Amino acid sequence: MTVTVVDDEPVVQDVLVRAARSWNYDCQAAANAEQALELLQQRPTSIVVTDLRMPGQGGVWLVREVRRRWPEVSIIVLTAGQDHDAARQCLEAGADHFFVKPVKLDEFHHVLERTRLGQQQRQAEARYRRRLEKAVRKQTRRVRRTFLSAIDSLVRTMEERDSYTAGHSRRVRAYSLRLGRALGLDDRQMRELSLAAKLHDIGKVGVPEAILNKPGPLTLAEGLVVSEHPIIGERILRSIIRNRAVLAAIRGHHERVDGTGYPDKLKGTKIPLLARVITVADCFDALTSARAYRAPLSPAHALESLLACAGTHFQPEFVRAFVELARGLPIARQAV
Repeated sequence: MTVTVVDDEPVVQDVLVRAARSWNYDCQAAANAEQALELLQQRPTSIVVTDLRMPGQGGVWLVREVRRRWPEVSIIVLTAGQDHDAARQCLEAGADHFFVKPVKLDEFHHVLERTRLGQQQRQAEARYRRRLEKAVRKQTRRVRRTFLSAIDSLVRTMEERDSYTAGHSRRVRAYSLRLGRALGLDDRQMRELSLAAKLHDIGKVGVPEAILNKPGPLTLAEGLVVSEHPIIGERILRSIIRNRAVLAAIRGHHERVDGTGYPDKLKGTKIPLLARVITVADCFDALTSARAYRAPLSPAHALESLLACAGTHFQPEFVRAFVELARGLPIARQAV
């Protein structure tokens, strides 16, 4: 343990330093608060022992400065018996202990030992906390890997139910990320977009295969069943994904900017940002993919359809950005 002793009385300072060194403390000494700060900046110590009444700024100021600059340092204050208000101010400023002059060496030794033991306990607790945090981070990574693996399996299971949409989520994720980068989304938004796009159709696990693979147009009742899949997806994932932006994007990826989408009839910017991104990518891949009831459109025709719906189904600037980046893409299934 290292100690800085601060006292303007040379005799008191010498007694304290000699006593601390005899108890195997490494000491440095200063005659006032300003000099003590200079010493501490050059060589911080674990403990500061300071008098209250000194020339210059004084002990209360020193306590505040030490606590502000080196919050882990323990502070012991020496006070005259009549300095109750100053002692209270020091404790309020952050001092750990105080004892009254004239100095009694056994009392000084006792306070130093209590402070040393407190420091050691805090250091042990900090080491334990760091080990615990490291273990938690490791376990979190392990749980995340397991979670992502389960999600991938769930997506594959969902897509294998409908051979016409195999790979759809993977392609929508790739298109969405390209569009997100073009729109200048930040790193956090890009991570959220990646997960939401991958999982946007997960609710289709709750749609009967007879409806998913129906070769002709859906009836009104069947269409209503399909329109429930964003709600089902949000409900499935709510217990394992806490991120509201991801859940909102999954729920809102079939909303339209004119308010005619589903499930909540949201309009314009009330539709979550990530949902507005995904819906453009989702529609492009749907149009360029073969379905049981129709052949795929060419990428050029699909882009024309997107442009035709800009301002009604899709946010216009998102469509324009997607069309611009899509010019460099090969055919849809090779564009990932």
